[in-house]
Amino acid sequence: MSHLRRWRVLVVAASASLIAGVMLAAPAGADPDPTITDAYDAVGTTHIGSIGADVPIAPTTLTTVLDVNTLQIVGGSLPVAPQQTTFNALGFIPIRSTVSLIETSPVTGTLTPTDNGNIITSKVSYTIKLSDVSVNVLGLWVPLFVGNNCRTIDPVTISAASPPGQYFDVLNGGTVTGKFTIGNFRDCAPLQLPDIFGIGSLPINVLVPGTDNTATINLCCGRFVDPNA
Repeated sequence: MSHLRRWRVLVVAASASLIAGVMLAAPAGADPDPTITDAYDAVGTTHIGSIGADVPIAPTTLTTVLDVNTLQIVGGSLPVAPQQTTFNALGFIPIRSTVSLIETSPVTGTLTPTDNGNIITSKVSYTIKLSDVSVNVLGLWVPLFVGNNCRTIDPVTISAASPPGQYFDVLNGGTVTGKFTIGNFRDCAPLQLPDIFGIGSLPINVLVPGTDNTATINLCCGRFVDPNA
């Protein structure tokens, strides 16, 4: 990557005086691997293909730590607030649940400059937890009592990147999309369905795990964050 291209990216990431100090006139003993911390407003949605449910990502803040020399995202976070979603189990049984995504790894990735703009790739992992599960019976929501620890056995890794033909502006943000796989859950009590359905208990692992899951996140309003503040 040319020095000119890296400079063009970083000038937008923070003030010119900061970058000049880091790149051109770093004093003796300065950090040989400097980073810049940025924050972005984030909002989006995830789609769980196995149950045909959309789970919103409520407005939150993405924080990234960018290595100035390598343009690698070496840390950061994207907290996701619990959201309630409704879907039809087996195609005809209305069920709703609170879905919580608990971060298990920092955000990592790469910012790659091109002649047309920057392409961003990223990765972050979450444990998915289900709670407050209920079924609609004749217009009434009946609790199904999956317990307090119904969660994925392994963390779910969401890999997202700039869509083809779209680019990421370090100041103005952009869109990232990706796919992810949901594995089996543990510590879930069976979904004890009312006798009206005549099918007994319905395990979570029959319903939710699968590979046909997507995420779309819109980022905007990038700003420099002082990590020492």
